[in-house]
Amino acid sequence: MDTEVKKYIGECSQMERFNLVTRLGNDILLNGGEIFRANEAMEYAAQALMLDGFNAYVIANGIFSTAVIDGRFYSSRICYVPLAPTMLCRVDALNHLSRRIASGACGPYEIRSELDRIERLETAGHKAKIVASGFGSASFCYLFKGSLFDSAMAFAAGVILYVFLLYAAPRISVSRIINNILASGLVALFCCFAYGAGLGDNLDRMIIGAIFPMVPGIPLTNSIRNFLENDYLSGLIRMVDAFLTAGCIAIGVGMAMRLWMTMTGGIIG
Repeated sequence: MDTEVKKYIGECSQMERFNLVTRLGNDILLNGGEIFRANEAMEYAAQALMLDGFNAYVIANGIFSTAVIDGRFYSSRICYVPLAPTMLCRVDALNHLSRRIASGACGPYEIRSELDRIERLETAGHKAKIVASGFGSASFCYLFKGSLFDSAMAFAAGVILYVFLLYAAPRISVSRIINNILASGLVALFCCFAYGAGLGDNLDRMIIGAIFPMVPGIPLTNSIRNFLENDYLSGLIRMVDAFLTAGCIAIGVGMAMRLWMTMTGGIIG
């Protein structure tokens, strides 16, 4: 370890170093990093920052950590980490920072400034996300044997979906469950109107493509991996999150189709 880095570590209190280590793990977990990676990053950081008696227990939505402060006091931190969308740009930057910390190339002040910078990183802009959602919906519609007209309507529905999620949903300030129901219902109703106007050939393919950007594939995959790693608590948390999201999508689509049937007397007409 660099002599200058050791000097900076000595100037920083153990409590500040403890908070930095916990913050590093929190950021990795919050942005979609793996549980074991968050745990390992915290352990390596604690070792590099000369924290005594550091222990951490990490689950899908929480971190429990302890350390010995000033050689005699045990300090504990419990961090709630909400389940949030994956931000790969931040995960990559945090992994790079973790490797630098483990190699002894970063002092506490540099770690703090790097964490501040990483927490401000953004993925693609709203316009790029909206276009990507449209192409994703159209692609999956075509993959499930939809026609070109179906795919075109699925593209429009995917665009509407992310316009709602990025611009309208934050303004109405409702829970994630209601957001998912409203979003899936909105695009399903759009597909019903488009189909009724003769702008598509297969309503089911159009709706499948439209809702695909909302499908919780990553949480479901991560939950299965957690179960295979014998981390049953984290696996259960993510499994419940995935099934709850899928259930909300089904409820939204069902309500939209029921509304359409009530308005027109049937889906086909």
